[in-house]
Amino acid sequence: MRVYLYVIERRFSEAFQTFEQEGNYSGLGHLQQLSGRAALRVLAGQTDAAKSAGEAALPLLEARLRESPDDTFAMTELSWVYLALGRKSDALRLAQQAANLISVERDAISGVFFQAGLAQIEARADASEEAVRRLRYLLSIPAGQRISIARLKIDPVWDPIRTRPDFQQLLSGPEQIGPKR
Repeated sequence: MRVYLYVIERRFSEAFQTFEQEGNYSGLGHLQQLSGRAALRVLAGQTDAAKSAGEAALPLLEARLRESPDDTFAMTELSWVYLALGRKSDALRLAQQAANLISVERDAISGVFFQAGLAQIEARADASEEAVRRLRYLLSIPAGQRISIARLKIDPVWDPIRTRPDFQQLLSGPEQIGPKR
């Protein structure tokens, strides 16, 4: 949580320090730490460091996905690693696959998580129009803490699409833009 707060404040050096201090993990935690390091570097705009972190995580996450082809965790983490490596179409493909496996209709809580994750990848992989369309949809349903106008305003994950007029329109609208409940 502290790492996320530092990222929101764009205090990336503190985010990196805290992230590294949180310990060495094994198994799933180790994979999450490796991919998290790559994602954090992507958000900080550190292309070379992101690529280096992505290269460290890539073989382990690809092996995990080969072992468990429906592992949405591996798909999500690997999407960020692909972004770090500049493999935008692979990142989009995997994020879409995860979102399709656990749709909002199938699981209202986890489905929102994967739709939001796909929107993040779309925003960062030059699929801006799709990202804004997905965000509009997520704002029209109960999306919990994953997507809110307040979070869209401050989260650096949305920086690549922040100046788009359609994104700005989302920020100026009511918190839930869908049907009134």
